[in-house]
Amino acid sequence: MKVRYGQQEYAFTERMSVRTLLEKLDVLPETVVVVRNDEIVTEDEWLDVDDDVELIRVVSGGVSP
Repeated sequence: MKVRYGQQEYAFTERMSVRTLLEKLDVLPETVVVVRNDEIVTEDEWLDVDDDVELIRVVSGGVSP
């Protein structure tokens, strides 16, 4: 599978869960949205070797009182 995260691109040859992928890349789940083949997926879903995956950083912010 091809994985893009920021300016980095990774290739994996084994099937794995989203959770495992994030662990391998040392990425905290709450800091990204995982998109597989143009669909958002959750941590417990599985990724196949032919999937195209993108990790999109989540930016939070707001107005202080």
